[in-house]
Amino acid sequence: MKNLFIGIVGPSGSGKTTLCKKLKLLSKNHEHIRLDNYFKHPRTFPLKHGFRNWEKPSNLKFDVLLKHLKALQRGKIVYTKSFPKKAGVKPKPITLRPKPIIFIEGFMLLKDKKVRDMLDIKIYLEVHPELMLKRRAVRFGAAHINDYDTKVAIPEFLKYGITQKKYADFVIDAARPQAQVIRDVKNIISKNKK
Repeated sequence: MKNLFIGIVGPSGSGKTTLCKKLKLLSKNHEHIRLDNYFKHPRTFPLKHGFRNWEKPSNLKFDVLLKHLKALQRGKIVYTKSFPKKAGVKPKPITLRPKPIIFIEGFMLLKDKKVRDMLDIKIYLEVHPELMLKRRAVRFGAAHINDYDTKVAIPEFLKYGITQKKYADFVIDAARPQAQVIRDVKNIISKNKK
């Protein structure tokens, strides 16, 4: 079986995870991998303005992700685990299966050339930093720290993340209703199936 690896990239709040979850539900032939599950231990992250900086590409285990993608490409099942960001939450086991279409999503996914070269389709979800702030506030609720967003998350994405757009095959306006974004991605997939 030939896999179609589809990379979904964009800033925090662009809807990457929700998009991939909904696409996975549409077909038993879809698998979903989250780059967030490949973080190194946060104690290794550098500090910025007194916060642990989660936004740097060097915080991610791209080598492990690459190994998992190659295993899936060879038709192997991959056993891994989630990476909970909240203190006290235990990792959950994850089974990744070699499906015809595999979505890999992450805010820094295209920063690693070896991973980037494995992707058949690269999609960048574009949102303005103001919308990014609003969506992060909704997602994190009472635990939301606006100073982290304005002093770390947005500046770091503008430094490291937005440069990934040059590697994208498609750029989608993710400020539109989610149904439109899903329709656009489905159209891209249907036109690019091997």
